[in-house]
This record gives sequence, C-alpha cells and structure tokens, in this order.
Amino acid sequence: MKPSVLRTTHGRLSSVWRALVEPVPAIQDAARRRKARLLSIFLLCLFILFLGINIAYLITIPGYRVPAADLIGYGVLAATYLISRTRFTGIAVAVLLIMFPLNVFSNVFEGTSLNLAATLSFLIPSYILASIFLNPLATGLYGYGINLVVLLLPVLVPQDVPNFNAVLGPLSAGVVAVTLSIIAMVHRDQIERDRRIELKRDYNNTLAGWSHALEIRDKETEGHSRRVTDLSLQLARACGIHEDDLEFFYQGALLHDIGKMAIPDSILFKTGLLDEDEWVIMRTHPQVAYEMLSSISFLKKALEIPAYHHEWWNGGGYPFGLQGEAIPLPARIFAVVDVWDALLSDRPYRKAWPREQVMKYFKEQSGKQFDPEVVERFMALQT
Repeated sequence: MKPSVLRTTHGRLSSVWRALVEPVPAIQDAARRRKARLLSIFLLCLFILFLGINIAYLITIPGYRVPAADLIGYGVLAATYLISRTRFTGIAVAVLLIMFPLNVFSNVFEGTSLNLAATLSFLIPSYILASIFLNPLATGLYGYGINLVVLLLPVLVPQDVPNFNAVLGPLSAGVVAVTLSIIAMVHRDQIERDRRIELKRDYNNTLAGWSHALEIRDKETEGHSRRVTDLSLQLARACGIHEDDLEFFYQGALLHDIGKMAIPDSILFKTGLLDEDEWVIMRTHPQVAYEMLSSISFLKKALEIPAYHHEWWNGGGYPFGLQGEAIPLPARIFAVVDVWDALLSDRPYRKAWPREQVMKYFKEQSGKQFDPEVVERFMALQT
C-alpha cells in the first residue's frame, strides 16, 4: 500500500477515533478531559466485550436468549457513554458503578446465568472503574462490599449457588483485584505527591534565581530578599497565616521587587533623591510585577505581595491606592518587614537608621502607613 494511502487511512481512522472518545469542548480542565476520554474508551471496550459474548452464546448455545438484564445493560452503557463525554462525567461513573453489580446479581438471582464464575467475573471492570475515579477508601468500601455480597450468595440464592465452593474462585479473584487496585492507587498517589514536591522545589528554585538575579543587578540590596523572606514568614505565622498558605507567602516575598527589573539603572541606582518624574517611574514596579506574574497560574496567590506591598493602610500608597483591609493581608504583613529591613540597611541615597529611630518610625506610622495590628504583632517579635 502506498504511503499516501496509508497516511490517508490513518488520518481517517484517527478522526473517527477522536469523534468517538473526545469530550465536548465545554470541558476545559485537562484532568477532567482526560478522565472523560478514558471513561469513553472504557465504555466502548465494555460494549464490544459484552456484545461479543452475547453473540458467541447465540451462535453456540441452542435456544439461548439474551437476558433482559443484559438488554437493559446495553441501554445503560449507551446512555452513560453519551453522558461521559459531557460535563456530567461524574453522573456516568455513578450510574456504571451501580449498574455493574445490579446487572451481574440480577442474572444470578433470576437464574439466567449460564456460568456463575463467568458471570461474577464481570464485576472486575467495576473495581477497575472505581480505582480510576474514586479514592482508595471509597474503592475499598465499594469493592469489598460487593465481594461480601458474592460471599453471601449461597445464603441469598441457595437454589442456584448451592455452596461456598461455587463462589470461591470469583470471590478470590475479586478480593485480589480490589486489593491490587488499592495498592496501585496508593502507589500512584505517592508518585503524584513526590512529583508535586519536586515541581514545587523546582518552581521555588527558579523564583530564588529570579530574586538573586535582581540582587546581582542591585548590589545595594544584596541579601534583602532572603532577610525579608525569613522575617516575614515569622510574622505571617504570628498573624495567623495558615501553614498551607505559607508557600505562596514565601514565593511572593522572594518576588516582591521583581518589577524593578523594568526600572532603568539611572533611577534604580541614583545616589541622590529621585525627582518627581523618576518617582512616577519607580512607583510602576508593583504594576509591572502584576503584569509579569498574573498570567502564571501557580503564582496567582503569591501575586498579592509583589503587587500590593507598597499600598498604605490609610490609602496613601501606590500603585492602586488601596486602603485598610482592601489591601490583602500578606501584603500588609510584608510591607512592615520590607520597610523595617530597608530602614536598617544602607541605601545609595542614605545611611542605615539606628534601631531606635526605626522603632519610633513604626510607632508613628502605625494606622497610617501600616496595619496597626500587624505592627503590634511585629513589635512583639522584636522584644
């Protein structure tokens, strides 16, 4: 076959496959799209499998008639297949998890099962489905619960399942399938947690590199980011910032002056006081930081510090003129630490202030430049 014909055939088959399994465009989240696609493939495979078995029975077993439960099962499979590709994938999963055991046990209770072991083996896909869409605990409750019903079949339908030996094989296979599924889930979750930890470490190392690049450019502030990051994390804990949010706080503190990358050297390194025009440019760096970082999804929560740490409690700050609690708490916390470290450090336009003068300044600016409650908690850390 010519290569062009092969490419055309492959392209057509790929188009058909995508048409069969791709979810609707309304599902934007990548994880949800992946699960919807996986469920569609799962349902198509089941439909082909069950249809093949019924056809084989019709051909090989004289007088065989497809049980009503199987016909209902085909209808449910078709309906859930259509639902699985929409935003209601969760409903399709719930229907399937209920349908599988109902269909299998209906065949057993109604006496239409030709081979008990084969019929009960069709419970295994439900365990696999549960392991894909449920957590390990829910999968265990679901899978072992179904296996408990299998164990009780000799009691529930003694006329069709005369003794325990009749269900021993399917029961053992079911318990093993559920157990292995849970082990695989736990292992998969641990791999995912390790991957997230590694990604976070890489992200934070990248942010630290950005921060260090700014300090290399501005020798006068070398060490400032590290100092204010460490101290602001202490203050954040004292102010009740939840431990889960401290990572975002850490990221924001590292990047608090990243917007200064856009400030010209003639302004950033000026030894004297800035004139009005230069101040206008200098005051743009929080806005620049916002524009730089707002499109980076994993930094959205960290953005509060770089964008708002120059806002004042009384509304006199920049660049947005926010006031009071309209300023995000992380920015109010960081502002205190940032100014504290700046005043205690030498800068091109002034020498470092004595500690007593800095303490006096904070008392004067409490309720003006700074959140008074944050100042109070910060001063308690300094004593």
